[in-house]
Amino acid sequence: MVYESIVEKLFDENNDDIIELEQNDGVVVKFEQVAVVAYNSQYYAILHPIDLKDDEVVVFHLIEEDEDSLEFVTDEKLSKKILEVYKEDVSEDD
Repeated sequence: MVYESIVEKLFDENNDDIIELEQNDGVVVKFEQVAVVAYNSQYYAILHPIDLKDDEVVVFHLIEEDEDSLEFVTDEKLSKKILEVYKEDVSEDD
């Protein structure tokens, strides 16, 4: 499927494609999608870098504007809160 934006791809529940994001230095990093989480009327993507063997994940803020994009969450407290919300959501689904 062809997606118009990265945000559209992340919201597709049937998507299991690898997500490639280009860093400021031009290096492309490949991720697997873990989840999209809603928190404080905002959406966040939890992604797992494919090159890492452990369970490390990265949190991105989904910015839905003229050009949808992802912004790396640098606030450690916010990242932890997003992961807590995700864990609560997963435990409720069990």
